[in-house]
Amino acid sequence: MTAADALYVYGVVRSDTPADVFAGVEGMDDGPVRLVGADGVAAIASSVPLAEFDTDALELNLKDGAWLEQKVQAHNRVLAAAVRKATVLPLRFGAIYHGEDHVRTMLGERPELEAQLARLDGLLEFGVKGLLDPEALRTRLEESRGVEADEGSGRAYMLRKGLARELDEEVRAFAATCAEASHERLAAVAVDARVNRAQSPEMLLNGAYLVEAGCDDELRRAVEELDKQFRSDGVAYELTGPWPPYNFAGEESEG
Repeated sequence: MTAADALYVYGVVRSDTPADVFAGVEGMDDGPVRLVGADGVAAIASSVPLAEFDTDALELNLKDGAWLEQKVQAHNRVLAAAVRKATVLPLRFGAIYHGEDHVRTMLGERPELEAQLARLDGLLEFGVKGLLDPEALRTRLEESRGVEADEGSGRAYMLRKGLARELDEEVRAFAATCAEASHERLAAVAVDARVNRAQSPEMLLNGAYLVEAGCDDELRRAVEELDKQFRSDGVAYELTGPWPPYNFAGEESEG
């Protein structure tokens, strides 16, 4: 690290975390990752050039989509390396410090980090997305009303036109009910759960679930059960993870 560099901090682990957890892991600009320890906790860090990461440069670079995507991928890659190997408290993207002493000062001023790591010890985050095909659901609803999808008569056309508004409302009501039922089922097998904003109109659930390491099979079974229950209604589920506990780090993740 030179005077032209700073330390980028990805997250925090316990100070007794083996350094080889991050052996071979490439951080920002493919640089090596190291631990900077202080009083029970350690920061996961790597050197970055101030030319890209000082306050003014970072503000400008955050507007560059390609640059941001590359750096966020590196940020997530480093944190993902610790999954199932150590408890990690993720920091928000862009936590920059001017040397190891600066990092240790930050760690020393935040005794709550150790308590937060203890709360998350042995827990993993999984994501579940529920995606609705509204046309498939509309087709099923039409068929349940006796309107055949391939019926070309004028009567069928008028029925569809007259029922369109009612069907739209039924689709919206189903999406809300299905989302609530799905989240309740998944939350029942989790230590903690969150619902995040949907990323598209078709996404009826964007949930995050904190589960005990080694017990994620229960969550997988719950997803499979939901898939069987709602598949005929045009709903598909996507399970991802394990991830570092991005959604459960709380204010401590602000960096």
